[in-house]
Amino acid sequence: MNDKLARLMLDHSPQMMLLVDPADLRIVLANRAAAHTLGYADEALEGMPITDIESSLQDVFYWEEVRNGQHADIDSQEGLYRCADESLLTVMKSISSLEHDGRRLLVVQARDIRGERRVEETLEQTLSQLRATLESTGNGILVIDWQGRIASMNRLFSRMWGIPEALLLAREDAAILDYMAEQVEERETCRARLHAIVERGETEDLFRLRDGRVFECRSRPQYLGENIVGRVYSYNDITGRIRSEEALRESRDRLEERVRERTAELEAANATLREEKARQAELIAKLAEAQSQLLQSEKMASIGQLAAGVAHEINNPVAFVNSNLGTLQNYARDVLRLLDAYEELEPSLSEAQRTAMRQLKEEVDAAWLREDIGHLLSESLDGLLRVRRIVQDLKDFSHVDRAEREIANLETGLESTLNVVWNELKYKAEVVREYAGIPEIECFPSQLNQVFMNLLINAAHAIEQKGRITLRTGSDEAQVWVEVADTGKGIAPEHLGRIFEPFFTTKPVGKGTGLGLSLAYGIVGKHGGRIEVSSTVGAGTTFRVVLPRHPHFGETEGTATAV
Repeated sequence: MNDKLARLMLDHSPQMMLLVDPADLRIVLANRAAAHTLGYADEALEGMPITDIESSLQDVFYWEEVRNGQHADIDSQEGLYRCADESLLTVMKSISSLEHDGRRLLVVQARDIRGERRVEETLEQTLSQLRATLESTGNGILVIDWQGRIASMNRLFSRMWGIPEALLLAREDAAILDYMAEQVEERETCRARLHAIVERGETEDLFRLRDGRVFECRSRPQYLGENIVGRVYSYNDITGRIRSEEALRESRDRLEERVRERTAELEAANATLREEKARQAELIAKLAEAQSQLLQSEKMASIGQLAAGVAHEINNPVAFVNSNLGTLQNYARDVLRLLDAYEELEPSLSEAQRTAMRQLKEEVDAAWLREDIGHLLSESLDGLLRVRRIVQDLKDFSHVDRAEREIANLETGLESTLNVVWNELKYKAEVVREYAGIPEIECFPSQLNQVFMNLLINAAHAIEQKGRITLRTGSDEAQVWVEVADTGKGIAPEHLGRIFEPFFTTKPVGKGTGLGLSLAYGIVGKHGGRIEVSSTVGAGTTFRVVLPRHPHFGETEGTATAV
């Protein structure tokens, strides 16, 4: 029972354990961790010479001394173990002797330290990077641990404060901190900051040194988990900036204009320093949005050019067909007048001629032809007029030849866009117009047509079966607006605030890019307007585009309001 329990304990040990007979250097007992780590089957190590495992030159000498009766315990010595596949394993081993039944045996304990080595190398690399970062920063850095000892400082810090080499070599931390405080006019404040290690708040101070320099000091606590283990101080020499400010103030009365320019430059530089970090992230986001909008604009421009080209090609045959039909209509009137004249002469014909004439009229149904030919020509001309209207809507939508802003009627643009996307809407929704006859405004019509197109297509996609899309317009003294309301499935409240973000879409993969509303937001913002949206899940969504009647292009950012 005791042997089984001892064996069970050995096999549950995480370390490799080998029991070696010093007489013949054979392994008497090996636990399961040793067999598995070295790649042997259970109990396969028992009976093997220990020198098959510990085979380095140093280990061979050690075990020869053991065979000759000389033995010394080993505590935490690094070595190499040979595995079953002939690979070498780096271990940390210990060897001690014991007596059992009058027999001396050696206990070898070892553990695999490859993971520890990797951790040590990673830690050393991290520390090296941290040291390089501290030395490359433009500020003087001082780190004090929670016991008030200096944990680290960079070279710039010691140069800024002019700390004597003797103090640095002696590692007299308290003397170094006192030396710093003695150089500052605000001595007590400086000393209090250097000793307030475990305060949780961040601090920011300006210290004027006795030699005329000015240091900006920022400090923040250093955490290990939830505990404060020290404090990091950052010193920035802003003497040049302070002196520049003082010089500007002193010369303000004599050189007012120059002072204003220098002050503006200084304020711009300060604002740049404060906002640089936030601006970089903003620029990256704007770059991605601009790229997406550029792609969308190029696509819309291509569609516009295609629409204009198609309109141009259709206009040519429509023009001469329209002309020919007009001429044909005139010819038909003349032919009918000629028939009327012949009919007036019909009584003067012979009976046989009149009979032949009546038979011919019955065969061709002359009365019906006389009545229907006018209708056919009128309907054909009306059809051509509708074709010309559609072509004109395509040209109005594309505006390829009008890239400048102009006075335009938004209701006309809405109708043109509606004709262009009608194929998307006619099977999904009934379109209801509630126009208020809004006044014309100065705008980029083709860009606003893109906004209307995106809103109309989104409204159609929101309707799953059959619904209604209502187009409303309105105005007051300051602004005009266009509403596109649908009876679709609506927008979830958690998505309502994100619908204008680039690449955000609730449509399935492959059904939407998430750029339509983002592009619309940018276009409306360029016009100094805003987009308002209200939605009820299951009831529908209403988008309202509000534009000023007298916009200031490029001066106002657009806004979006979700209700």
